[in-house]
Amino acid sequence: MEFINVSLKDGLKMAEEKEKYRLIDVREPYRYEKEHLKGAVNRPYGILKQEDYNEKKDLIVYCDFGGQSMMAARHLAKEGFRVYNIVGGVYYHLEEWKDG
Repeated sequence: MEFINVSLKDGLKMAEEKEKYRLIDVREPYRYEKEHLKGAVNRPYGILKQEDYNEKKDLIVYCDFGGQSMMAARHLAKEGFRVYNIVGGVYYHLEEWKDG
């Protein structure tokens, strides 16, 4: 299974459907704690575990510039999940979209 690249705007619109999608910030915890997208949970790429994603939701992943989220999306897709990657990351857009 392959992952699908989406824009930040489209990814956030999808994430509004909380019963269908789970928004995942794959950055390190200190980056997540500083600022993150509204509704996102933090699961750093380096410690992704399949058991974290056993619910029947599609996954939307993001990071600062798109590299880590692309690797996470590839990994999760190989595990059988339907995954959307916010292409290009969110670094330049967090002020507009962050939680709080």
